[in-house]
Amino acid sequence: MEEGYKRDVLIHHLMAACGGFIGVYAIVSRMGVFGSAQTANLIELVCDILGRDPLEISYRIVALSIYIGAMILFVFLEKRTDWNVKLFSVLADLAAVAVCGFIPQEVNPFVALYPVFFATSFQWCAFKGAGEYVSATIFSTNNLKQTVTAATEALLSRGDEGARRKKAEKALFFGGTLACFHLGVAAGYGFWLLWGVRSIWACALPLAACGLLVQGQVRAAALQVR
Repeated sequence: MEEGYKRDVLIHHLMAACGGFIGVYAIVSRMGVFGSAQTANLIELVCDILGRDPLEISYRIVALSIYIGAMILFVFLEKRTDWNVKLFSVLADLAAVAVCGFIPQEVNPFVALYPVFFATSFQWCAFKGAGEYVSATIFSTNNLKQTVTAATEALLSRGDEGARRKKAEKALFFGGTLACFHLGVAAGYGFWLLWGVRSIWACALPLAACGLLVQGQVRAAALQVR
């Protein structure tokens, strides 16, 4: 059980690094558009509707539809098929980074990030955390909150060693996710300075490593069933 949890944490943290890599690529390569989330897109969609900009509205609606469609596909695959959704997510990410590197800089940033909208939405659903901890690998706001609150609670639980240890473990998990995400950001930005829009291809290496780890989990689970 402990070994399985450690592997889950390793995979989760590695995918967080990939999430940071893809996230910074979207921002620096595609005019500040964050392809991993929809908050800014929905806010700007409302502004476009009020400003009556049909073309921008259409770009954003398609992006939202792709993001939602990935969530629907995840639920369908998880509930109605035997496919491993984590492995599918890694493959979707690999396809997205491969395609995005070929899209010219002058293409509308929302159109250029359509593959990212799909892949990161599916990743958010597939990689939910490890053990009892629910954590996103494609953005970091909640991971920051959980790290700070758990660390503070650990400091305030000095009279209860069991509670203190539990909160410290939680802070380490979320803090590790936060750190890995931003290590991915740093790596992604460094590659972008060297290669520009094609820098996204470098993310294939950690994604491939994560795919191998997930495949190892699948084989281990199959052996246990036998």
